[in-house]
Amino acid sequence: MFKKSAFLLLLFFTLCTCPVQAQNNDNKTIDSLKTALKQTKNKTQQSEILISLSSFSDYIGPDKAINYAKKGLLHAQKINDTEQIGLAYTNIGIAYEIKSDYPHALKNFYNALEISEKNNDTKTLTSLYNNIGLIYIDLKNYKQGLIFYKKALQTSYQTNKERNISLLLNNIGDVYLQKKEFKKALTYFYKALIINKKNDENLGIGINLTNIGICYINIKNYEKGIEMLNKSIIAYNDNSNLYNNYNYYELGRAYYLMSQDEKYINNKEEYLDKSIGLLENALQNFIKYNSLKDIQETYYYLSKGNKIKGNFETSLDFFEKYAKIKDSIFSEESEKKMANLEFQREIDLRDKQIEIQNLRIYSDSRKVYLLIATAAAVATLLGLFLFLYISNIRNNKLLKEKNTIISNINLQKDKFYSIIAHDLRGPFNGFLGLTELMAEDIDDMSNEEIKFAAANMRSSAKNLFELLENLLEWTRMEQNLVPFEPMEYLLESTTLESIVTLYNIAKKKEIRIHTQIPSTLLVFSDKNMFQAVIRNIVLNAIKFTPKKGEIHISALDNHGDIIITIKDSGIGMHQNLVNDLFKVDTKNNRIGTENEPSTGLGLILCKEFVEKHKGKIWVESEEGNGSAFHISFPKKQME
Repeated sequence: MFKKSAFLLLLFFTLCTCPVQAQNNDNKTIDSLKTALKQTKNKTQQSEILISLSSFSDYIGPDKAINYAKKGLLHAQKINDTEQIGLAYTNIGIAYEIKSDYPHALKNFYNALEISEKNNDTKTLTSLYNNIGLIYIDLKNYKQGLIFYKKALQTSYQTNKERNISLLLNNIGDVYLQKKEFKKALTYFYKALIINKKNDENLGIGINLTNIGICYINIKNYEKGIEMLNKSIIAYNDNSNLYNNYNYYELGRAYYLMSQDEKYINNKEEYLDKSIGLLENALQNFIKYNSLKDIQETYYYLSKGNKIKGNFETSLDFFEKYAKIKDSIFSEESEKKMANLEFQREIDLRDKQIEIQNLRIYSDSRKVYLLIATAAAVATLLGLFLFLYISNIRNNKLLKEKNTIISNINLQKDKFYSIIAHDLRGPFNGFLGLTELMAEDIDDMSNEEIKFAAANMRSSAKNLFELLENLLEWTRMEQNLVPFEPMEYLLESTTLESIVTLYNIAKKKEIRIHTQIPSTLLVFSDKNMFQAVIRNIVLNAIKFTPKKGEIHISALDNHGDIIITIKDSGIGMHQNLVNDLFKVDTKNNRIGTENEPSTGLGLILCKEFVEKHKGKIWVESEEGNGSAFHISFPKKQME
């Protein structure tokens, strides 16, 4: 139900936002800038013209904009013009955001942010905070997106830009709506509505009213919600087909919910008919725009409404269509994988045992045939004995091979249970202890104590989940069940994609992550495995590096192999720990510098993944002086 709000919100942003850096839409301006660039030899002027050209991403294309901005950045860095450096980073980030290359966009926005915060440039800060917030919301990181939206709102109040203020109030309200914090969402939507009414912004008014209506419906104030949705329809005027379709859907949903509420039992049939009519109207437009998620939700309520009215065939048809579109839920997949893990092992063992039994039967049958042949003809006795002898040798060899396979499977199974027994006992004991404490003493606990216990339970649960995921992945690797599809990728962008979600964790510890990877360097790898290796090692580096530390990621071409180095300024390791780091039968789960949990299985998975590529992984470390992980991947396709 919240997707509608997000769609309208982004559309509102596209139509209503006033960019912080003004742009001239006249193509003559771009031509004049290009002419001025050819005529001037002054480095300062060249830098300013190049960076000005890069601000026209929508007109010259993001790739050209990035090229202009990078050239301007080099000139600005030579003359140490911090204002132009910040503008260059900002324009590069915007161009990458247009390309949906979020890792590069965030990297450049953060570089610009550092400069703007030092210069206290509130005008530029508003744009940067909002752009970064939009990226995090697109990546479903609502917590981080909300932080940057609120920072943008604060700077907008300082510059008194009412249109920016109303947009950001609506953005923040939408995040709270998606988090189901409806009272907070209403507060922000009403504040935005007041500003838009003051400035006669009909489109903004319509969006605010739609969002307010959704909030009221979700807190079961249906009459108020319907009132707001109808006002939104009026506010949109001639934009009804594009915007009002979501109003019709929400009205249909509201009337359905009212028909199921005992408070409105006397109007049940009337509300059901209204609901179905409105939803069928909305469905036609959703199908027209191929909006699958909205189609799915509309099918769901049409199925429920028709079922109540006794239209069972229609209801079933809608539900089947709903079910086809619905995506699988990740947690259900994980549960199925874990539930089937032991079952699959038992099947493997049973199959091997059947093969051995068949071989034994085959061996016995050969002996029977020999006795019959001996009784039938003495002349063939020696030949049959020789054949039996050879058959027995072959069968015994096969029996030994099958027994060896079964033995290895049993050893693997024992190793698997041993890891579970040792590594799960501690977190489970802590988790169970906290639940027992809350079950027995919750009435006597303060809010702070309950929050503390809940936070610890969440930490234990996250640690348990991470451990179970690693155990599952390790077992699948041992059974060759992990897909392996290596291809050539650009190393820089693939590496940045793999660590984009780790920047927040590093920022909390004030750890800076530096990358120095040639932009043209290629790596031949399975993308999922490669990114899992990089992400795991960088996450370990963050865990074992104190606050304000640094992590450097570099790469080089070493005669056919690509060698990637991830070096940190962390606490390092003594030599005994380094020697045992990649051993399955040795526990290596240290606690991080901020008491971060560690399962010890991540590096084992990394070693498995790297060796799958016929590569190598090794460590250089000294206690107290950080660690350097080196990974080599073949540059060309493996034979």
